[in-house]
Amino acid sequence: MQRRAQSRSTGLFLTLCALMLLLAMLTQQPWAAGARGTAKSVLAPMESGMVAVSDAVQHVTGVFGDIGTLRSENSRLASENADLRRQIAELSAAGQDNASLRQALAFERSFGHATVAAQVVSRGPDGFSQTLEIDRGAADGVRNGMIVVSGNGLVGKVRESGSHAAIIQTLADPQSRVNVFLSKSGLEGTVIGGPDALQMVLMPQIGVVASTGEWATTSGVGGGYPRGLVVGEVAKVSHRDSSTGDQALLAWVNDPTRLNLVLVITDFTPS
Repeated sequence: MQRRAQSRSTGLFLTLCALMLLLAMLTQQPWAAGARGTAKSVLAPMESGMVAVSDAVQHVTGVFGDIGTLRSENSRLASENADLRRQIAELSAAGQDNASLRQALAFERSFGHATVAAQVVSRGPDGFSQTLEIDRGAADGVRNGMIVVSGNGLVGKVRESGSHAAIIQTLADPQSRVNVFLSKSGLEGTVIGGPDALQMVLMPQIGVVASTGEWATTSGVGGGYPRGLVVGEVAKVSHRDSSTGDQALLAWVNDPTRLNLVLVITDFTPS
């Protein structure tokens, strides 16, 4: 509709221009001197109308030009906005990876064991056990049973290994068992894995009780894990007189849903 209106206005304007040009040529003839005054008075309203039409055409053309410019500008800004959001996401991911790498390198230097760094490439569909798949395998020196850690502490152990990939059984697996001791009280016990929380069964010791805020660290008892790996922090202690020992809930230092980089300890063989 707008294009048709614009086309009709342009045609009328051109027709009027042609008429005025023809009249101007005729009125310049000597024999038309008497009619020039009359023609001018007759054509004056038409001239005003032509000016108005010209202004209207220019206005409409300007509006369409402004709309096209705005659309082009909006498209450009939308493209720039999407590009900026992509860059922010990439920088954020790179920052997280760099932080994990720094933690892992600091752990490796302080812990003193040989390790292989591996990237987490997928997470198991079974939320009950929360397994992880890494991009390192037998070709990289990774074997079944090897212990897996992060910069924060214990993650789990290698359950299956292929040539260039491996599956990690995390502490969230209910089959996991880890012998630990508490940092302040010195109490020892066994941590049992689970998808919701880690439970610790404490070995009773007369006059000694566990407290919240203590760190649970691998004791090395039984030979399943090297000594000194942080497992979690005591979040709650339950005491029962009829029980052979107290129980505690641990807040795991690792969140398997957020792990991107892990270390496989290659110079420790579990017994």
